[in-house]
Formats: sequence, structure tokens, C-alpha cells
Amino acid sequence: MTNQNINFDAEYDLVVIGGGGSGKSAALTGAQGGLSVAILEKMDKTGGSSVYAEGTAAFESSEQKARKTPPTPGTHYPTREEGFRRYTEYSHHRANPDVVRMQVNNTAETIEIMKSLGIVYTDVTIYAYDQPYELNTFHRPEGLGEHVQEVLLRACVNAGVDIFTSTPAKKILMRDGAVVGVQALDKDGNVMNVGCKALILATGGFGNNPDLVEKYSWLYRSARFTYQCVPTENTGDGLTMALEAGADTDNIGALMVIACARTKTLTSHVSGAGSQPVLWVNKTGRRFASEEVALSFADTGNTIAKQPEGVVYAIIDSDTVKHLIENGSDIGLGDFIEFHQKLIRLQTELDQDVAEGLAWKGDSIEALGKAIPGLDPAVFAATVAEYNDACDKGHDPLFFKQPRFLRPVRKGPFYAINMAPSVLVSCGGIRVNGDLQVTDKDYKPIPGLYAVGMEASGLYGDTYNLDCPGTANGFAHASGRVAARHAIKTIKPGS
Repeated sequence: MTNQNINFDAEYDLVVIGGGGSGKSAALTGAQGGLSVAILEKMDKTGGSSVYAEGTAAFESSEQKARKTPPTPGTHYPTREEGFRRYTEYSHHRANPDVVRMQVNNTAETIEIMKSLGIVYTDVTIYAYDQPYELNTFHRPEGLGEHVQEVLLRACVNAGVDIFTSTPAKKILMRDGAVVGVQALDKDGNVMNVGCKALILATGGFGNNPDLVEKYSWLYRSARFTYQCVPTENTGDGLTMALEAGADTDNIGALMVIACARTKTLTSHVSGAGSQPVLWVNKTGRRFASEEVALSFADTGNTIAKQPEGVVYAIIDSDTVKHLIENGSDIGLGDFIEFHQKLIRLQTELDQDVAEGLAWKGDSIEALGKAIPGLDPAVFAATVAEYNDACDKGHDPLFFKQPRFLRPVRKGPFYAINMAPSVLVSCGGIRVNGDLQVTDKDYKPIPGLYAVGMEASGLYGDTYNLDCPGTANGFAHASGRVAARHAIKTIKPGS
């Protein structure tokens, strides 16, 4: 929107759109740098996806140096160079090296800032203990992401940041090709124009907008069949406004997808059981992958999302139910389902879900195949027989699943858990440079416009990088801070 004569209802040096981790880090940095700052948050409270973050990726941090060696035997704490290489190679060299460099050079400072605010880190490790490729970048804070966001909110308020909740931004206001403000709606739905010298977009991407997921991502076939296990409202507001203001995209469509039992949360023991490397079949009644892909939630999400209509059934028998209850999970899902956690609620949840038609039960494999809607019982029975044969032989000729994960499905009653892909967040789209400035089609920065966190592209190829666990949260805080510092230098030269 270009307008030479805009009447502003309020004016600030810096306006941040979105009050999650990246937005609050940007706002706090700006306020501490002497800027007048406002956050416009469309929800009735701040936090965003960062509330659900568990750890923060960092390289060469004081926490890593103090610990010297990780708790996982035979591993080490990675250098910034190792991080740079891993991000670049994991993306198949689609990542923007300037953005990658920003990440590895600034995440250690994030840990220091959080510690200065009172955050205590309980360990620095990896996310999935059986995943051989992960680097020890996962800084886990007490209270996890929710507590970190509470501390950041208090810091922003104390620094003088004005925070407007239930205030969705609608349009970026431009004059002569530069940002001069943003148009938003107040709590009563009235239009308000807020002037600013710099605008930082931190609305968290478009992962909760099926229209944009269908339009921009590789998940277009299953976009209408995903399940939101995390109740966020990242609907692409920043992307839409940026494109209208002349921004360009880069590597758009990267997603962070996780498998979850449909209708469940990530802490559900039914969901935890279905996320184990048990037998998985899709709507055709056949296997489609080595289920040990469950070692990486990002790879699992991709694998399940590729299936017809995003439908997958995790098949377990009574022996496996007993094993998961008494011995615990074979793999972990971070702090949601801990490594070797005993899934003591599993049988109760299964019984409830079967009664409500959310899962299915059969005293025989044939009966289970008939109970699952739309499944061909004969094909399903053949799949189970073939899988059990592989378990007996300790060799999976179809997908070469590791023998230690070949657990047969033989003792009734049998259960089918309805697993679904859940898009946690999209991983960027708006092209930025190393200072997080939004760039136009000619790769030139749009004066006064920045994108941070999951709004900004440049760190990923097509998939979230779980090789460096905590990356999204680490990038959120680092990118918000770097963008705000660039804005400070622009607004207050010499500062």
C-alpha cells in the first residue's frame, strides 16, 4: 500500500508483528537499544509456537564449554564450522550461506542473554538419543519454551515495549518504496495506522493455513488432511503482507511436520505408541517405509504426509502394548514422550479411543482389517503375515528395518492407531539477507522491512533440520535480535 498522506494513530521507531520468540527477542533488543517499540499480536496473548519449543540450538555456548563433553558417549559439542557445514549440506546447498552464518555466529549469545534473564539450562544434548546424525546443540531450559516466553514477556514489559494483543496487522504502509508503518485492527475491529521507521515481521509462517500449504508446499496432496496437534494460528499473515509490499520468496514450502495420533496431543500415550517403530500401513493396507524412520520426527512427518490423504495406521498387538507399558518406549519424542518412558496410560487411552471410534480393535488380524474403515482385509492380513515372517527371520527384505525394531504382531487383541501428519510450522518463505532484511525480486533490501523466525527463509532446503535440534527456536531468538540491531543502526546511525 503506497500513500503519500497517511494519518497515523500512533508512531514508534520499531514495530514488531507477532509476539512469539522471534518477535519478543526483536522487541527487547530494540528497546534496549534506545528505540520506541511496539508489538502487535493478533492473539489475546503472546507466545506463538515458541511456547511449545523444548530446546534452543547453539554452537560454542558457555553451557557447552562448561560441560566439556556431552552425556552421550562418543560424541562432542559441535563448532560453528560444523554447524555451518551441517546446515548447508542438509539443505542440499539450498540454504542461504549468509543466513546460515548468522545462525551459527549468534546462537551462543542467545544462551547468554537467556541466562542473564534468569533462565537455567538443565542439559545440553541431542533430541533423539538413537539418532546417529544429531549434533549436541539442544540446550534444554527449565520450564521449556513456555517459561522462556514468560520471562521474555516480562523483560519486554520492563524495557518499555508497548504490547497490543488482539490486534492483527493487515497491510504494510509504504512511501517511496520504503516502510513507513502498518495498518492493523484494534480489539474492537477499528482500523488503526501505526507509523514506524522499521517493521519486523514475526508472525510464524503459514503452517496453519491449508490454502497456503496447498499452494506453496510439497504437501499439497495432503494439505486438507493434516491434523493440528499444536493450537497455533500461524496463517501466513506476514508472508501475504510482504508479498504485497514487493518481497520475493526463496525455498518456500519447507515445513516442520510431526506424526501424531489424530485428535491427540503429543503427550498422549496412544500417540506415543503410534510414533514408535511398530508396523505401519497406509490406506492400501501395505507398508510404505522402514518404520525406524521414527527416530527422526521430521523424517517421520514427511514419510506419513506422503501417504494417500495423510492416513497411516500404527498396528500393535497385546504384547507390544504390555511392552510399552512395562518396559517403556523404544524411542523418545523429546520431552513429549521421553526415551524409555513407560506409557502407563496406553491401555486406558486405547480402550477409550476404540469406544469413541478413534482407534480400532480386533481379536484377530482379520477382524481388525474389517474394522478399519476402507481397508482391504485380505491385503492387510497378507501384509501382517509378511511382516511377522520378517520378524521371525530377523531380516526385513522390503525396507531393511533394523532387527532390533522388528517386533511381531501376533497376540490378540490387536489395535490400529490412526496416525496423521501435523504441520507444526512452515520453515520460511520470505527471502532475506544475512541482516534479515526482506529483499525484492532484484535481491535488493526493501528499506525498513525485516522478516525473522519461521517467517524468514534461508536456513532450510525442504525439511526442518533435526540434525541440529533446537534449530527453529535458536533461529527465532538469534534472527529477531540481529534484525533489531540492524534496525537500530539504521534508525540511529553511530549507535
